[in-house]
Parts: sequence; structure tokens; C-alpha cells
Amino acid sequence: MVSMNLGSIATRVLNRVDGISTTISGALIDIADEQRLFMEEYTGLTIGSVGIAEKYQPALIDLTTAKTLDMMQLEGGDFSSLSLGDFSVEKGTDSNLNTAGTIVRKDAMEKLKRLGSTIRFRRVIG
Repeated sequence: MVSMNLGSIATRVLNRVDGISTTISGALIDIADEQRLFMEEYTGLTIGSVGIAEKYQPALIDLTTAKTLDMMQLEGGDFSSLSLGDFSVEKGTDSNLNTAGTIVRKDAMEKLKRLGSTIRFRRVIG
């Protein structure tokens, strides 16, 4: 992987998830940016919108994918099958988008936890 920007993240999500409506695909860069801000807040690190380092990309792609699946579910889209890379979900009793979103979000949070977080201390003398 090389450094990416939010547009590259959005393109990865478009390639992974079939059936994204034009309403959501037009907002993918904004969705990716929201998830980038969440990652910054969670880790305490600065992650820019351009030149996104390789170590942040997997978590950001998965968080953006999970949020996209959530948005698709809110829109009412549901499909008989959904594939995300090697992961595939077939129609069952629960919504495919809900199931896939939950699994992808769990994976994204594990990746985010591995990045760690910064704890800032301030020493007060007085």
C-alpha cells in the first residue's frame, strides 16, 4: 500500500460494496472524512485527509465501509447477497447489510485498537 487520500479510501469502498446508490456514493468522501475524524478522536493522533499513512488505511477503509453499509440500510436497500472482498453474506433472517456492517465494524475497531491511543498528562505544580 502507498499513502492515500480520502478519495482513494472512497474508491476502495466503492470497489468492495456492490449496489451503493448514487446518493451515498456522492457522499463517500464526506463519510470517509467523518470516520477519519473519529479515528483521530479515538487514537489522539493526527491523521490528515491527504497522505494517509499505510498503518491507518485498513481501519479507515473498514470504518468507512461499515458506515456506508449503515447508510444503505437506512435507505432501505437490502440484497440477496453481499460480498466484501473474501467475506460474503447470503440472505438470512436478519438484514444482510446489518450483519455485514456489524462484522466489518467489529473488524475495524480491532484494527483501531491495535493502533493504540495517546494519553496526555499535564503536571500541575502548586
